Amino acid sequence: MKRAKLWVALLMLPVFLVITSCDDQGEESKQAEKQEQVKSTVDEFDELLTYIEETGDFINSPKVPSMIASSEVHKNLDANIHIIDIRKSKDYTAGHIKGAVNVGMNKLIDYFENEINPNSYSHIVMVCYSGQSAGFATSILRLLGYDNVYDMKWGMSSWDRKTAEKKWLKKISNKYADQLETKAIEKASPTSYPKLNTGKEMGMEILRERAQELLSKGFKPFTVKADELFQNGDNYYIVNYWPKAKYEKGHIPGAIQYDPKKSLGRSTYLNTLPIDETVVPYCFTGQHSAFVTAYLNMIGYDAKSLVYGANSFMNGLMRERGAKKWHAFSPKKIHDYEVSTSTAVKKEGAEKQAETIEVAGGC
Repeated sequence: MKRAKLWVALLMLPVFLVITSCDDQGEESKQAEKQEQVKSTVDEFDELLTYIEETGDFINSPKVPSMIASSEVHKNLDANIHIIDIRKSKDYTAGHIKGAVNVGMNKLIDYFENEINPNSYSHIVMVCYSGQSAGFATSILRLLGYDNVYDMKWGMSSWDRKTAEKKWLKKISNKYADQLETKAIEKASPTSYPKLNTGKEMGMEILRERAQELLSKGFKPFTVKADELFQNGDNYYIVNYWPKAKYEKGHIPGAIQYDPKKSLGRSTYLNTLPIDETVVPYCFTGQHSAFVTAYLNMIGYDAKSLVYGANSFMNGLMRERGAKKWHAFSPKKIHDYEVSTSTAVKKEGAEKQAETIEVAGGC
């Protein structure tokens, strides 16, 4: 009798296992469905922007653009600063600032998280050719919470004459100075905000995911030239990122004025930016607009920065009006400091501190 019961139990075992397996799979399916429902209810844009607002609202604060003059970097080379050169390796090898390390833009997050202790430096200085790519990267790193990161103003063009001759001195122009418009254009009517779909739920997680995506692409895809805006301006929502008084003196035809450092938040005019057009913020030099372009793409807009800013189409006029006041580039900006070809890097967190390191004003 016992044997019979045992055989019945053995015969029923596969059936029990199948039923149990089906129950487990059903439970897993239910859990996955619940998680998917949670994801679908998360407004990633709201989560991300709330996080940005709660951590300082960088783009709408006096801290932007976070730039430092090359003269200050030169003066403090032996202080506790860390210089990251994001140019192509061949240009870095040909000549760079003493002590600078060469890190590709796509590797910056990994470098900050795993290769250095960012808090051990008083200043981390990002260096590129013109100050624009570094501005883009600095903006993203600042949004990630690295508050000691700075963009070196004018890039290596203000340090090294050879770089300036290939970059800034080649790009300044007065080509469209006689085609400016003084008519004020009204901002667009408020509309909806972009949708984000990273699959993440927390603001910081969404931010990091977006940051890595943007840095992996590099700055170039997020740029546009003056010729394109003057010839096909109707294809873009052009944002003049100047004070109103300068806007009224003449701007790109069709451009709409937004106050720098305070007009691109939810409490101001962010919802007047269209989500179905390419938004092009432009400033005087292309450096401040690179910061803004990084931010706008981070939160889901399709944005491009006008490379070299107003210097690319009205440099002569800007110099006439006051080079310093209008942030006009000229040969006077080039210090022509010594460059190094050594790849030796000083130890992290040097004991000597900079007494005072002044940061440059924005454009």
